Amino acid sequence: MKLSSAIILFALLYNMSFANTISFPPDFFFGIATAPGHAEDQLDDIWLDFAKEGGVKAFHNQAIPEQRLRFWTQPEIEIDWAKELGVQVYRLGVDWQRISPQEGAYDQAALKRYGQILDMIKSRNMKVMLTLFHHSEPKWTLNAQSWTNPQMINQFVEFSKKVVDQYADKIDYLITFNEAQLYILLTQMDNFWPTTTKPRPSGLLDLGPIKGRFSKCLLNMAQAHKAIYKYVKSKYPQIQIGIAHNAAHYQGENLVAKISAQISYKRFNYLFPDMIINELDYLGINYYGAELIKGLGVHISLQQEYSESGRAIAPSGFLEVLTRLNERYNTKNKKRKNKKESNTIPFIITENGIADTTDWYRPAYLLEHLKALKMAQEQGIDIRGYIFWTLSDNWEWADGYCPKFGLLSVDRDNDLKRTPRPSFYLYQKIIKEKGFSSEDLEQAWKDLQSHKGEDRPFCRSRNGKDALDEPMFIPVKGLDWRIK
Repeated sequence: MKLSSAIILFALLYNMSFANTISFPPDFFFGIATAPGHAEDQLDDIWLDFAKEGGVKAFHNQAIPEQRLRFWTQPEIEIDWAKELGVQVYRLGVDWQRISPQEGAYDQAALKRYGQILDMIKSRNMKVMLTLFHHSEPKWTLNAQSWTNPQMINQFVEFSKKVVDQYADKIDYLITFNEAQLYILLTQMDNFWPTTTKPRPSGLLDLGPIKGRFSKCLLNMAQAHKAIYKYVKSKYPQIQIGIAHNAAHYQGENLVAKISAQISYKRFNYLFPDMIINELDYLGINYYGAELIKGLGVHISLQQEYSESGRAIAPSGFLEVLTRLNERYNTKNKKRKNKKESNTIPFIITENGIADTTDWYRPAYLLEHLKALKMAQEQGIDIRGYIFWTLSDNWEWADGYCPKFGLLSVDRDNDLKRTPRPSFYLYQKIIKEKGFSSEDLEQAWKDLQSHKGEDRPFCRSRNGKDALDEPMFIPVKGLDWRIK
């Protein structure tokens, strides 16, 4: 073979190898996420009350449900597993009720314990991403009508100042609110989550200058966020502040549903970030899948493959959500004031994951969503990190313990024993190598397709809304939901 031919062949083989490898920048980070309400034991919160009242499925039929994952008394178990996984960022929260059981009063022992937990994370060379409000609030604020009450603004700001002042040297990233719009929707509007108010679906509608309860609550949250942002940046400018915002891929299956999907896209994907976009160091994005709209509500479509928790699997929707958010807040800067075109808001994927007891779907789901993320980066979208939900099977709000989101399975009948699923080692490998190959993609998809027609658990009723105490079983459809 001539030298020139050998060089050409080498170049072709090199380019093919490069094209078959998806890699992430050296400063891109990987993480894991959890929440106090999911993981902490010895927590007498609104969720435990709600469960005792029968508001939580797959709870009373579980072993030691109130102990959750013992993250309060034995946090080192989870933290050591996270260290073994290799993540650079550990996302967790503090519980407002635990720290402030009565208005204006602070539990010093609780503040000290949270400090010890944060030190455990830092000592294992992981950065801390701390969430202040993650789908829970004190009983005393809930009884005072929660975020419908404007007094909640100052109460939450004062709590947040106390937390940040206490842990400023330990916090790398701060999240004020996790999925603010979903919390208001599921508490104040739909009554699916703990609430003291009657549901008012009409409050979702805004008529000109008249704002419904949904918008009023978000406005109160936005004011609180802005006050916290101003305070923290003035005292601790090194802390990066954002939100963890749920963004779904809303789709309609007929004309009416398509209109409803567009309204949902605006109300749930844009409204809250629009209010605070000038007070963000980054926009955290939680993405799980598509929401299929029929009429005015969500439904289960026979043309989609679903996670156990009822989210339609749609990595292409992930790319679309990232593209549309970037266009809204960076490319066109529609909602940003006094910002130079080059001064963009970076994104962090603060949650992405799938409920999958079998672990048949999770490897392909993980890889396809990271592939979509990489495609977004190649389009010029600034995405700084990816945080997976979650490390261990846990309590999933009103769904209880039925959906299994963990890279580690948890045996509740055997002292919460953790066992790594294959996806644990896959994510570990991705983190170590800062990427993966096309062979990894092909193998994960091949493994999933080998289970076509086999039954697997599903924790949502066929109406798409109600959770189940015990999962029903549905077959793997074998649909091709990969991103093209």
